[in-house]
Amino acid sequence: MKAKYLSVSIIVPFIVWQCTEVKDWHDPKDNVPPSPVSQVQVENVNGGAIITFTHPAEEDLMGVKAVYTFGQDDAGKEVYASAFTDTIVLEGYADTNEHTVYLYAVDKSDNVSPGVPVIIKPLAPPIELIRKTLHASETFGGVYVTWNNALQKDLAVSVYAADSTGYMVLSETYFSNTMKGRYAFRGFGDPVEQNFRIELKDRWNHYSTPLDTILTPLEETEILGRDKGTDVWTQYGWSDNTWTYRGDLRNYPGNSNNTFNRIVDGNLFTNLPYFQCVQDLSFYVPGSTETRFFPMYFTIDMGRKASYSRMKTWMRQRASGNPGLFSGIIYSTFEIWGTNNPKPVQEIGNGSREDNLKYWTGWLQVNGTDAWKNDWVKIADCQLTLPSGATKYTASMVLSADDQAYIKGGYEFDMDIETANQAFRYLRFYITDTNTGVAELMLAELKFWGSYAD
Repeated sequence: MKAKYLSVSIIVPFIVWQCTEVKDWHDPKDNVPPSPVSQVQVENVNGGAIITFTHPAEEDLMGVKAVYTFGQDDAGKEVYASAFTDTIVLEGYADTNEHTVYLYAVDKSDNVSPGVPVIIKPLAPPIELIRKTLHASETFGGVYVTWNNALQKDLAVSVYAADSTGYMVLSETYFSNTMKGRYAFRGFGDPVEQNFRIELKDRWNHYSTPLDTILTPLEETEILGRDKGTDVWTQYGWSDNTWTYRGDLRNYPGNSNNTFNRIVDGNLFTNLPYFQCVQDLSFYVPGSTETRFFPMYFTIDMGRKASYSRMKTWMRQRASGNPGLFSGIIYSTFEIWGTNNPKPVQEIGNGSREDNLKYWTGWLQVNGTDAWKNDWVKIADCQLTLPSGATKYTASMVLSADDQAYIKGGYEFDMDIETANQAFRYLRFYITDTNTGVAELMLAELKFWGSYAD
């Protein structure tokens, strides 16, 4: 038997590639310069000018550049504007003289048009305007400097102090562009008369005329809440029960040992004892059942007049782990106000509790007006923020090592340095939030620093 073979032919198709030249998408180059700009207009501003113009009608226009100098010794500077804008802003002039600026149109082949000369005459430099508002006064451990920067230009403020030979030595430089500038330069030692120099510098290294002054830094000391075993601070209105007329916080019911004087007993971060206070409307309006609402208040009689530089407060220690360490209730958003003459409750309206609550609180429940603020001076505006940025306690939060150290070490708040020279005997806390959102406080300790008035 003969074997039969099947012959299979496999046809493999193939593709024939046809090569063509790749198009060059680059813009064509030429040696033809563009026409110059036209219809130039100038608006002189502080320290410079705003120049507007009309572009030449060139399809390959890349933009317009301004070439200028600040003075004869200046090597020259350039500022560019794209083909999509008709404005160039010049800044950095330190005088009000006339200056010539040249405008050049530039195309995509780097060809440059003939220059168009433009005369500008800047208004007074911003640094001169700022210098006219510069003011220095004494503050705790140093010098408090204020200035107005209406144009919000970048600024360096430097303070120099005389050394033992009288030579002015740079102490610190502070950078700012805020509209209302202020800064306390500290670390100048004993409260003795010293020579200071304040100097301003802008981003172009232009300096103002220095401000020379002689000041005596204020001495900072602890404003004692307890002295030689005797309590100095008291909860204002507690002994005569007028706290109920002012809407101040009271001791938490059932915790008779956790009284106000616990905040000056020296136990900084502790679970027991501590001052626990709460706000229930029934304390002030008999028959009411509303509890735990904001704002909260409490007022301290500091025993004697003092000006204040800073405050530090410790919360109740409820747990050692994460996140329980932050679960004690502490004020997080609050203000501190001072006075030497709080109005007696008898002099408010007809002296009734109803009239007093309207004056002393902002509670909607009693038609409160917070009118007391018109008679007091705000010395601090505070916001509690952990190093991680957290402001609120949550059961799922994770405290960083820095957070935990900050909580254990106490929360420090600076007083308004503008009130450093004002002394007050009475301090009132106005509290609009806590770290848990609950209108209650658990304070382990409270300390103030500043300077006694007598």
